[in-house]
Amino acid sequence: MQTEEQRNITEAEEMEKIDLVSWLQDYLSCLKKFWLQFLLLFVIVAGIIVSYFEFTYEPVYSAKITYAASGTEYMTVNSAVAKRLSKSIPVLTANDEFKKDLLSAVDGEVSGGFSIVSSNTDESNFFSVTISTNDYESVNPLLEAFQKVYPKWVSKTTGTVELQIVDKTASSGRPVNVNSLAAIFAKGFLAGLVVCFALATVYLLSVRTVRKESDMKRITSARCINCIPEVVPKKRSNNKKLKLLITNKRIDWGFKQSILMIQSRLQQIMRRTGDKVLLITSTIPAEGKTMTSVNMALAFAQEGMKVALLDGDLRKPSVSELMKLPEGPGLTEYFRGESTPEEIQVVKDGVTFFRAGQKKGKVSGLIDEEKMTSLRKYHTITEAKNGAGATPIRTEKGWIHIAHGVRNTAAGLRYVIYAFATDLKDPSKVIAEPSGLLIGPRGEERVGDVSNVVFTNGAIVNEKNEVFIYYASSDTRMHVATTTVEKLVDYVFHTPSDPGRSVECVTQRCSLIEKNLAFLKANE
Repeated sequence: MQTEEQRNITEAEEMEKIDLVSWLQDYLSCLKKFWLQFLLLFVIVAGIIVSYFEFTYEPVYSAKITYAASGTEYMTVNSAVAKRLSKSIPVLTANDEFKKDLLSAVDGEVSGGFSIVSSNTDESNFFSVTISTNDYESVNPLLEAFQKVYPKWVSKTTGTVELQIVDKTASSGRPVNVNSLAAIFAKGFLAGLVVCFALATVYLLSVRTVRKESDMKRITSARCINCIPEVVPKKRSNNKKLKLLITNKRIDWGFKQSILMIQSRLQQIMRRTGDKVLLITSTIPAEGKTMTSVNMALAFAQEGMKVALLDGDLRKPSVSELMKLPEGPGLTEYFRGESTPEEIQVVKDGVTFFRAGQKKGKVSGLIDEEKMTSLRKYHTITEAKNGAGATPIRTEKGWIHIAHGVRNTAAGLRYVIYAFATDLKDPSKVIAEPSGLLIGPRGEERVGDVSNVVFTNGAIVNEKNEVFIYYASSDTRMHVATTTVEKLVDYVFHTPSDPGRSVECVTQRCSLIEKNLAFLKANE
């Protein structure tokens, strides 16, 4: 019998295994999806690394001399002295006077720089000095010069110490850092793999696609009711067009059970909440919304419930094809006023299907006429490229629309909020269009993720006729502008329209400023 602690450990281990498998599957899926891009990136990175090491390579030549430190009858020299001599080499080579003596003792000229390092073997009186340089012609003369100069400086700094040359290795002309093509290509290969791996990691961490249940929990924090398994038809001629319906006897048992499990859980939830309607949709085509909708309808019908399914996909209707419904009118014809609700429905397998209708041309043909309500012609004062914002506000004088517009300025694009009014009976007819703007970006509102922008998508009127305009600035912060219906109507209907010429706009603005100043003075 396992204890509670043992069971928890076992479960944690299983979770780690599952996570590892899932992690590997994600990487394999990413590589499969972007294999061509990764291959190209790998080749580019590897090529850059190989080229870098190839073109920046500089050969290094070295020569080595090994000393044995020995003393006189008055002084015993041990390994500690040899170690101290070895450690003093970097200090000595940093001395300008020593460098001067060394270079003056060289037979010929030294081109380029050089370095001198030392090493000592523990528990011995031996230490080695290695001279390295990029110039092969200079390395051996430097070693000879060091052999002449070094003992003199040791006598000055250390005292009575005798140095005996144990070994002396001149440069053979072969660089100590051999430029191995195999090593360079290995570095390029490894760098290419690291970059591709890092890029795949960044992609997997940033992508917010739901591919499995764990993704849904991580991204949406929503509870997954159930998962529908993938059904792969057998490679037989009669199974190529297999219908994924729970009423199909040839469908896999696991598929049917997953659908029935979803139906059962949805029924429990809807019974608890009192909901009667389910909306099934998707962001892109071919994600399975038709298959899911039809099977849910069939599953609810098998439980003895009254079910109606409306095929609202007017662009690519597929419910009729999946269920092999007879051709006839649908929602498209109903919206046009060509059919009644009774004529667009078909009952099959206990479900009342409302067909999408016959696809005739573009769905946008359902809209008989499109009109630009407010043109907002480009000018120095007015805005262009306008778009609708909040829901129109109904007043006694007309519909007041709060929209946004954008125009190019010397400081870049500027988004502002403006208002206009249309006729109550004919909302396409503009009856008041004040020039200028209602709300513009000011102060901190001008700076953000997308600077110099204000826009609104909502406005409400309460029982006191107070207006609350909700707007955002620079895609960074939210604000609420307050006014009243009375003030808004006064602004829209008493502010003159844009005259369309710069000179006239300036005259108009000056006149408005004078009137405002006079009003303020009169009400002091």
